[in-house]
Amino acid sequence: MATLRIYDLKHHVLALDLRDLLRLLAPRSLEANWIVTTVKSSKHGHEWFEATGEGGEQLEELAQDNARLSGSDLAALAEKTQQVIWGEFVGSGPMQSDKAWVTIRAVDSTFYEIDTDDETVLSKISSTYKDVRTGDATITSWLSDRSGE
Repeated sequence: MATLRIYDLKHHVLALDLRDLLRLLAPRSLEANWIVTTVKSSKHGHEWFEATGEGGEQLEELAQDNARLSGSDLAALAEKTQQVIWGEFVGSGPMQSDKAWVTIRAVDSTFYEIDTDDETVLSKISSTYKDVRTGDATITSWLSDRSGE
């Protein structure tokens, strides 16, 4: 699975959010089934989900239960969310609930990480955003270095 990290900034803040990625990956993102979950650390018991705005509060509640929802429901909540600071969203095709199509991970308001084998997704990300870097592994190893949590 390929991992891309998007670091685009606008006025010194991350220039994208979940809603932007869901729009970019439409219509497939709207047809997908999604699991909303925390970002897990390699350190046992450490995980994070944080989002702001009305939709963000609802997403935080859903993440605590690893809730499943439709792409259209996730998109509606994303539109009411100001910012996803930490969070993971695992999308699967309508007929393939056991196989992830794409994982979108918000990391500390610093970047978004995208894991997928879908060449169309990789191409859309690379051609839409300017500061896209290839990740060697998912971000969980970095999270174990967070002190005080």
